Order: sequence, then C-alpha cells, then structure tokens
Amino acid sequence: MLPYIMILILFATLALLSKAESYTESGVRLEGKTFALLASCFLLYLLTILKSPITGDYSRYADNFFNSVKYTFTFYLERKKEAGFYMFTKLLSEIQYNTFFYFAVTSAILYLCLFIFLKKYAVNKLYAIYFYYTIGLFAFSLAGLRQSLAMSICLFAYGMIRKRKPAAFIIIVAIAFLFHKSAVFFLPAYFIGRIPWKAKYHFAILAGYGLLGIFFDRFYYLVASWMDYDYGIESTGNGSIFLIILLIIGFLGVVYRKELIAADKESLLFLNMHFVVILLWIFRLFTRTAERPALYYLYGSIILLDRILSLRSEEREKEVTRKCILLCSVVLFGVFFLYRTLRDGNLIPYISIFH
Repeated sequence: MLPYIMILILFATLALLSKAESYTESGVRLEGKTFALLASCFLLYLLTILKSPITGDYSRYADNFFNSVKYTFTFYLERKKEAGFYMFTKLLSEIQYNTFFYFAVTSAILYLCLFIFLKKYAVNKLYAIYFYYTIGLFAFSLAGLRQSLAMSICLFAYGMIRKRKPAAFIIIVAIAFLFHKSAVFFLPAYFIGRIPWKAKYHFAILAGYGLLGIFFDRFYYLVASWMDYDYGIESTGNGSIFLIILLIIGFLGVVYRKELIAADKESLLFLNMHFVVILLWIFRLFTRTAERPALYYLYGSIILLDRILSLRSEEREKEVTRKCILLCSVVLFGVFFLYRTLRDGNLIPYISIFH
C-alpha cells in the first residue's frame, strides 16, 4: 500500500504546484512538462514491473505465459479468439522465458502509448497523469492486461477521429480487437466524437439510449454471452460513487463548454467521449459487463478534466474558482483512489519481486 500512497502524494503535489497552461490564438499551447510526464510514466512503469505477479489477476497472466510453451503459434491462430494477445505472449516466451521480461515488455507498451497520448492531447500533463493514476485506469492495468493492451492501441485511434480517417481508425481498432474483443465497442467513437452540441443530435442519442434501456435485459445477456462474462448486479460498492464523480466532470464540461471549444475545437471530441462514459456507467450499476466498454472512453474523461482545470482567466474571481475546483478535484480523486485501492486485491498487498 505504501508505494501507491507515496506516488499519490508525489503526483498530487506536482499537480497542485504546477502552473496552469495558457492558450494561443490558434488553439491549445501544449507547452512544457514533457520531461515530467515521461518521468511520471516511467515511475508508474517501475511500480508495475517491480510488483510480483503472484497475486490477483496478474498471476493468471503469468501462468498463461508459462503455459504458452506447450502450444504452437498455429494452435493460437486456430483458436481465433483474441489470437493477437496469445500469439504475442507466445512470441515473448520464445524470446525470453521469464515473467519479469514478459511484464516489462507489456508494461512498456502500455506506458509508451499513454505517454504519446497525453503528450499530444493533455494541456497540463501533470494534471492528466494524476487523473490517469487515480481515476481507475492504472488500477485496471494491473488486472486486465489483455484489455489494457487493446485500450492502449485504441489511443492512436483518437488521432484518426480528429483527422477524419475512417479506414485508419478501423484498422487500429481491428488490431486492438485481436488483443481483446471488447475493442469493438470503441467503433462508435468515430461518429460520436464528431457530433456537434446541438439539441437535434442529442435528442436522437437519448432516444437511442432509451430504447437500449427498454431492451436492456435482452441486450445484456447477448453482450455478456459474446464477451464470456458472467457479471451480475453491481457489487463492488463504488459504482454509484464513481457515477457521481463522472456527473460532476460532465457538469463542469457543460458549464465551460464554450471556453473549451473556443480554446481548442477538438475539446468537443473529449467532451463527447466523457458523456459516453456517463451513459455506459449508468448501465454499469446493473451489470459490470458495461464497465469494459466504458474504460475505452475514460481516457477522454481525463483529458476533458485536464482541459477544464487548465482554463486560466485574467479575472481574479474566475481564477480563484479554477484553483478551488483544482484543489477539490485532487482531493476527491485522491480519496477515491485510496478507497478503491484498499478494496482491490489486484493492487494490495504490494509484494515486490525482491521480496
């Protein structure tokens, strides 16, 4: 538990002491803090690879790695189910039959993709890395390696949405699908990300979610069967709490929508992604199956919150408000992180590989 707390305090301090970024007339000025972001990602990388894979879900990935020597590449290819992940695991076992090497390589992919994503889209990178660490994405990386790799690959698809390159977007999602089939739920992001904030579009979306709610039971069993999940009613105790946090971020996004889009029109993409998370998390209260698709869009939420907190104003009252929101956000996410960590068997106990 201590390593997580130490990093939490470090990231929180850096976020609170960092200066809010300013904007240029042409858009967001993504200045500075690249080295700090790289160092932060490397710190999380070390925290991950130095954790012994003898507890939690990572122990199953370690077993799968060891068992991969019993099978051929052809065997995994013929399985046709997430063949990319298993063939990649097989390849790494052929290179070095050692779990430290395996998790060092897979974790390097996760944090390299994260670094590239945050460097490109985050305004204040120290805000973004703090919210990545505390919002649940870091914790999930220590539990769902297959999907985490798929989610990391999908981070490159954000650029294809911005550039309106559907073919490249589909190719990226298809590659991610080979690692975890839940990646298919990121396909709607291409269309959702470009939806303007006009009533006629959002009424149609709400109508669609209304129909989904009516046929929820049937849809749930169909999706759960396809994804091989057997989750029942929300039982982790933090679904409602997290939904409240998401709603607060969404409320701030709506309040500061004009300022965000005026500073950088691409902020609309992340605002739309966040509302997908909210709608999916409402369904998550009834079944944890909905949590998997929501995580793909959650990266957009941390960028949205980062951009909201980076809206600096020349007016003293507005600047004081921004700093208060920043302080409350850091404290709220920190408390939420500790609350979840204490209940997460994938994170605690933290047993080092040197133990």
